[in-house]
Amino acid sequence: MRKGPDVILGAWNGGLGDQLQFSTLPEEFYKQQGRETYIADGSDFRNKEIYDLVWGMNPYIKGVKEGKRTAGDIPEIEVKNHTGNWISNWEHLHGLKPTNTRPKIYYEPKKFSGFEDTILVDFTATSLKFDGVGNGYELNRLEWTYAELKEMHPNKRFARVVFDQSVSESKVDVDCDTEVVVTSIYHYCDLMNSAYALWGLHSGSVALAAAVQRFNESLNINVFVSQTLYGNMIQWLDGDVPPFGAFYLDCVDYIVTL
Repeated sequence: MRKGPDVILGAWNGGLGDQLQFSTLPEEFYKQQGRETYIADGSDFRNKEIYDLVWGMNPYIKGVKEGKRTAGDIPEIEVKNHTGNWISNWEHLHGLKPTNTRPKIYYEPKKFSGFEDTILVDFTATSLKFDGVGNGYELNRLEWTYAELKEMHPNKRFARVVFDQSVSESKVDVDCDTEVVVTSIYHYCDLMNSAYALWGLHSGSVALAAAVQRFNESLNINVFVSQTLYGNMIQWLDGDVPPFGAFYLDCVDYIVTL
């Protein structure tokens, strides 16, 4: 089966979304090219759970290896749109037949009862800005857009996502009916697999929800984005190479803050 040199994979940044965007590559390298994938030695991860979920549970990751990265967001690759989807586009850019449109995890989430009409509201953020500059959000626009959209869902229960560990914190104050405390990244997968929807920001939780959508096909994903960020996405879809941050998934509904 082995046909080519080992792949040394690594993301430039250690966030959840940064890692998940490459999560389909190891399996496709193996199935399409007979190549084994290793994580680049010295790769950065925001926390250990990100590594464990995305790579530690991935049966197509053979371990950690020293050497120059040969896959991921490496300088040799121009991130131009060829497929209309961020995930399948990475596959194309790595010489693979585009196969996936969502990130992939190998943890099978549990299903909890009582969450069928629950919308998880995750406005936590680690690297996002709320100063209205560039891709950043304007808080008043974000909060107003959320309130308008919430009024259209009178029969749903809105649950604010709170982490019991110092993963990230919310800088946005919006009205919710209750709170749900997330105890681990696996617990978060379970909640997404049980919920009606996730409403979030342009962050790693959205990439995770897209991966969980493989298990919960009815999971709705609404992502609030600034006008500038959405413009970058459209620019990428039109074939240009936009500024950093245009991670676009066609299984997500993007809500532009007004």
